[in-house]
Amino acid sequence: MTQKEKILNACKSGGISIPNDSLLNYIRNGIVTFQELQEAGLNEGKINAITQKLIEEESALWSSTLMLNSCEAFRDYLSTSQLNLHTHEALAKIREFDECKWIAVQNPISKESLNTYLNEFPDGNHIVECRSLLEDIPWLETKRKNTIEAYHKYIEQNPGKHNGEAHAAILAIKDDNAWENACVLATTSAFRDYTNQFPNGKHFAEAQARLNSGAAGEQFLIALKNDPNAYMAFDIQQRVGNGVVSWSEIESIFGFEKTNAIRNFQIPSQLPNAIAPDELQPNSTEVYFWGTPGSGKTCALGTIISNAKRRGIIEPLQCEGLHYLNLLSNIFLGNDICTLPDSTQVDNIQEMVMNLFDDKKKPHKLTLVDLAGELFRTVYRNDNNLPVAPVKKAALEKAVSYLKDRRNQKIHFFVVEYGAHDKKWEGLSMSDYLNHMIQFLKREKVFTKSTVGVYVLVTKCDKMECDVNDRPRLAYEYVKQYLPDFWNILDRSRNAAAIKDLKTLAFSIGDVFAQQLCAFDGADTNKVIDKLLTKTPAIKRYTDWLRN
Repeated sequence: MTQKEKILNACKSGGISIPNDSLLNYIRNGIVTFQELQEAGLNEGKINAITQKLIEEESALWSSTLMLNSCEAFRDYLSTSQLNLHTHEALAKIREFDECKWIAVQNPISKESLNTYLNEFPDGNHIVECRSLLEDIPWLETKRKNTIEAYHKYIEQNPGKHNGEAHAAILAIKDDNAWENACVLATTSAFRDYTNQFPNGKHFAEAQARLNSGAAGEQFLIALKNDPNAYMAFDIQQRVGNGVVSWSEIESIFGFEKTNAIRNFQIPSQLPNAIAPDELQPNSTEVYFWGTPGSGKTCALGTIISNAKRRGIIEPLQCEGLHYLNLLSNIFLGNDICTLPDSTQVDNIQEMVMNLFDDKKKPHKLTLVDLAGELFRTVYRNDNNLPVAPVKKAALEKAVSYLKDRRNQKIHFFVVEYGAHDKKWEGLSMSDYLNHMIQFLKREKVFTKSTVGVYVLVTKCDKMECDVNDRPRLAYEYVKQYLPDFWNILDRSRNAAAIKDLKTLAFSIGDVFAQQLCAFDGADTNKVIDKLLTKTPAIKRYTDWLRN
């Protein structure tokens, strides 16, 4: 049963068991619509409460849309709004932009200007007139789109012109789609269905070869043998459910305990959001965790906190991110094989305050700050004058306000994934994002005498084909070789601020498999915990801390 189905089933009895905040997050994240919740039977009290909250968000969304005052902004409003309170005004604004654009493209008229209108207003008021001026441009646009719908629309609108080519293109797309579906299912019946449906298809020979060799399940198992993270746990469950492979074959690769973990795997709940305070608590060392999207930052942070709890040396303190802290502290407790946490929400800053106790049982007051990877995108977009959502800009401003408050000493951990320097997010690599972020932090003069340590935490070092003792050296060499601009700016900033401690730390949380599961190993997390205790002052007397 999908998450949406679970939510709607819960609403049949009024949805009492689901907190309002959770329902709002489901709506915001597009898991379910407000209308679907109402139709499923959500009780009137919750409907009224959610309606009031959505009205507030609707007002903010509309105000932001009016400030942006662009056609794209009004279209985004129409696709984002849950209550559609300003639909008529948004449509009217879009029509105004349509008319202005049409006047502009006619001064003078050219194929380029008409194409611009066609691209920006495919359903515009002047589309018929535009197409009549473009002669054969519709066919070129159709080929560019290369979708079945586009070709059918062209044939319908242009009978007799390019019909043969259009029908051939439709057949080619259907051929590719059928082949893609067969490869996703990777079953004998799926490949046989393809050969029956497309006896002259582009992929017929490969499909026949797979049928002859029985490679559907074999290729899947070979991929897992070569790389235990080739597929997600959910994908493996699906392949077993579809009969592509059996659990006994999976067990022959992973062993009993890991196979049992994959069999019982459930998608983890999304980590909660929290309201970041106006300022962080005083008399504490602030520890910032930076990481690009998908770097494993939240996972690394969770293992550090969990391992501290395992050792019995952590005491959570009251703070805005207390619930988030408690959830992270339980991820790697209990079973040795654990489910990895979900990533931090895009506009999230989590303040987690705690006492960490050293070998002499003296407390060190720390404030761990988990910064969403989305901050890296925000900095990049700001630097390049690209639009940034107000909520993301506000998150960045809040983070900067913490960093510029010099009352507490600070430690920074930059989390980078080993081997992922060329990994792309929206066309940009981890190296690109790190370079822009470190330049931004330099401009904002974040590194000062209040900074007592800066560390580059190189995660997934278990991928290194070397002895464990060689990992620290290879982690340093990796950063120097593949992230040189980031490292050099960081080093110069350290020297300018007279920061004594700048190091790379090799880091692994253990044996990760099926992408979402891990046989935990706390050796590297213990090194980070020891580093935190070494770089921070102990509270001399516990009563002193209580007064603070």
